Amino acid sequence: MGKIVIQDTADVTITDLETGKVVLNAEAQLAGIKGSISEEDLKGGIGNKKLYKIRTDKAIDLAMRSAVADIEYWAMTQGVAVEENGKGQFTANTKGIVVVDSATSTNEIVLPDGAIVGTKAQVELPDGTQETLNVVVSLTDKTKKAVELAGAKGTFKAGQELHVFYQEEVEGQRISIDSTKFAGKYRVEMKTIAYDLDTAKVKADILFDFPETIPSGEFDISLENGNVYTPEINFAVINPKGADEMGSILLKPRK
Repeated sequence: MGKIVIQDTADVTITDLETGKVVLNAEAQLAGIKGSISEEDLKGGIGNKKLYKIRTDKAIDLAMRSAVADIEYWAMTQGVAVEENGKGQFTANTKGIVVVDSATSTNEIVLPDGAIVGTKAQVELPDGTQETLNVVVSLTDKTKKAVELAGAKGTFKAGQELHVFYQEEVEGQRISIDSTKFAGKYRVEMKTIAYDLDTAKVKADILFDFPETIPSGEFDISLENGNVYTPEINFAVINPKGADEMGSILLKPRK
């Protein structure tokens, strides 16, 4: 093969060994492979000479930082599957406009469309305090729900803007963070390219294969203005049952 130059990151493919499903095909910013062993000197004789190097406990750890986020990252670290139609209740908030029902002269705030849960909402009043008020069918739009301002402290007028907090049921992809569940086993493959030192052309594909790994359950989700969240996952490579080989590296020449 000769001398080569490696200057790129790797594409990473991760397969769930239980289901056979490829759960991630990632555009990595970083794909790291770190091998370690325990080494100890064997010494003896006059002067306590170094006689041998005892080498045991060979280990390989993988690290991946992806350029893009995917809910499968979090599911993998937590040992759970993604619920495709999962549901949850969350606090929604909106700046509502006071409207007046002409028939009853009742003030209300019409809420946005959505699966509103319960019959109560918190409204921030003009004096800065909050009051719990009833959520009812809107008098001005029977297809919507509204916060009834009757009995609330203060004076209200049409067009006035007030902050409203209420519970809403949301549906989408969901994962559970369960204290009793941990990550299963995955196959991790990495692929990058090598350049010829003399011609600067792509000379080979380099394929790294680790048939059995277990991802760490640790995760860090840091959300900051102006910075893209790039998830990181670490894997411990383990020996398949009855096997000595932990992984392999293959250089495939380009034709």
